[in-house]
Amino acid sequence: MPLDRNVVNNDVVEFARLGQKVSLKFLVPLRNRATFDKCMATVQGGNSFDPVEVARTIGLLFDDAMDVEFGAEGSAVLYITTAFFPNQCIGPRTDKRHERYTDAERQDYAQRVIDWARTMGANEITVQQHPATDQDVVGKPGEHPYRIRLWWD
Repeated sequence: MPLDRNVVNNDVVEFARLGQKVSLKFLVPLRNRATFDKCMATVQGGNSFDPVEVARTIGLLFDDAMDVEFGAEGSAVLYITTAFFPNQCIGPRTDKRHERYTDAERQDYAQRVIDWARTMGANEITVQQHPATDQDVVGKPGEHPYRIRLWWD
């Protein structure tokens, strides 16, 4: 059964809420915007992480992602994965394009995520490359951006 983009997955929201109370390290997938918004309204902020502001400002960056995960690595963390093809994006697609995104398009998307994360006060921004390398790129998209880690201290 396909995922309904407008239905909140309350189990995921509750997992995130409880996760913050009992663990310093966890991740939970946020597979639609309704669940993301409810999760951000439910979880605790702290340090420079303001979940309400994150939800209010993320805009199409969420829709254009392939995956978004929220959790903790000592404090709040978001992972945003860049899509390779339009049909991999979380949000609804209005175009009928089927071709793979170019490296330049994926770099542009990653840069927009990085710029947004800086305005949100993220303390660490790292970008895992695809194929994986031994080191993530810090503060910029790199040549082949894949998974962007945003961490607030």
